[in-house]
Amino acid sequence: MKTKIWAAAALLAAFGGCTAAQAACPSPFTVKDSTGTAQNVVEINDASNNCVFPSAITDGGGAANRAAVKAANTTPAATDPALVVGVSPNSLGCTGAGVANTTSTPISVTASTQIYVCSLNLIAGVADNVALVEGTGTTCGTGTAGIAGGSTAATGWNFAANGGLTLGNGIGIIARTATAADNVCLLVSGSGQVSGNIVWAQF
Repeated sequence: MKTKIWAAAALLAAFGGCTAAQAACPSPFTVKDSTGTAQNVVEINDASNNCVFPSAITDGGGAANRAAVKAANTTPAATDPALVVGVSPNSLGCTGAGVANTTSTPISVTASTQIYVCSLNLIAGVADNVALVEGTGTTCGTGTAGIAGGSTAATGWNFAANGGLTLGNGIGIIARTATAADNVCLLVSGSGQVSGNIVWAQF
């Protein structure tokens, strides 16, 4: 009943042309879930303690199952109710290309965009030093900078024979170019085979 009275007063103030003093949200503020059971939701008051709007993300199981919302500097806890989400089919997505032991660009940038690496896997047939770098030109020879490690093969990853690495899963970003319009190149210190795949997006 308290909720209905508060809602009616708000409607009269909005559409009746009159001015009503704002007040804090009623507590508890309840809604009906899909089964018709009343559930509490979060009421939101502004700095002056005026009701802004009651809202919450929940699975319909009541206040205990509301998703936890915390400040960015707050560490999440294992007991926090969490959201389960999927990647949007409308996201920018990533594309892929094979890489081999060459200084030519596995990724050439378009216009003034930046390259975001989503995953990388490499295997070296013999002991080798390998670096992923950025720069301009077909060999990233101008303005060369390290994306992972230094700007030369010697200051990159040190792989043993048949060694390598796998980073990322193709969804999230693991590295990016620091400078717009930079290409991405793979530098190797020897002539042994280095092969793999890199998945990226650019925008």
